[in-house]
Amino acid sequence: MDKTYLGLDQGEAMKREMSNWALALDALVVVVWIAAATGVLAQGPAENPAQACAFKNKVAGATVGQYEFASFKSSDGACVQVTSGGKTVYSQSVDSFETYTLGQPDDAQDNIAGIANGTDVTGRGQPDMIVSLFTGGAHCCTIHFVFELGPQFKLLATLDDSDDDMAHFERLADGHYYYVTGDWTFGYWPTCFACSPSAVVTLRWTDDAKGGGFHLAMDKMQMPAPTTAEWNKELSAAQKVVAAGDADSIGTTMWQTVLNLIYGGQSDLAWKFVDALGPKAQQKPLPTLGDFCSVLKTSPYWPDLQPTLKDVPPACANAAVKTAQ
Repeated sequence: MDKTYLGLDQGEAMKREMSNWALALDALVVVVWIAAATGVLAQGPAENPAQACAFKNKVAGATVGQYEFASFKSSDGACVQVTSGGKTVYSQSVDSFETYTLGQPDDAQDNIAGIANGTDVTGRGQPDMIVSLFTGGAHCCTIHFVFELGPQFKLLATLDDSDDDMAHFERLADGHYYYVTGDWTFGYWPTCFACSPSAVVTLRWTDDAKGGGFHLAMDKMQMPAPTTAEWNKELSAAQKVVAAGDADSIGTTMWQTVLNLIYGGQSDLAWKFVDALGPKAQQKPLPTLGDFCSVLKTSPYWPDLQPTLKDVPPACANAAVKTAQ
């Protein structure tokens, strides 16, 4: 990636195809922890960095106050550039397979509302500009950049959406903006990508001593405990998979329910769900609770999620960190 930075003196959660209770839980709003202004994915370099940002390759532009944002696309590469008073204050170029989008446009198909450029999406009281980068590839990948335009221009945050292509900012009933994306930590666990559990998460900006960042908004993710009928439906589905020893389906049944409960603020019920399935649910070829927690602990949201867990079983608490892939 060719990048130049010179400092100056995207409510309704995204839709997921799930069964009744799983849909309700997956629609919960979570906030993902994202380190402020740090790169998280390594994009390929522009084929011709010197020409990637050339005026002839400009495809879109937007002006917010004194700042002019422009995106470029050609065989030379993709580029986003910010100028002010004729001077370049930010420039980033990547390979031509990738695409920059300025702002958050309206997306009626996915029910994502557009956001006016310059809207304060962090609650810091300053105008912001959203820029997204689609990196291309299989079930892949989007990165959102949040620029703060006052009192000084800066790249405030870089949000890595991993395998999610529906991540966006959303204004909820409280009038504040949140960032809705997904936790794809379990990709390819325990067997294939389509076999793995995932969670919808929503983020809010939080100022802290380290300069602030986007963190889980657990209060927006809280879901009521399942009804007896809902519990029995999910349990029955998981029991059938356990009885068959089906490692390809255990992730999207048993462990999807467990993950939903954890992110919905019902972690105590998550452990009870595991227990209700009995010892066979954790016998080979099926993964154990320890295996699940080893992967969960690698989530970028784990630092925010861990303090919310209740009555954590030793098998989970003592699980060593291990990535899914």
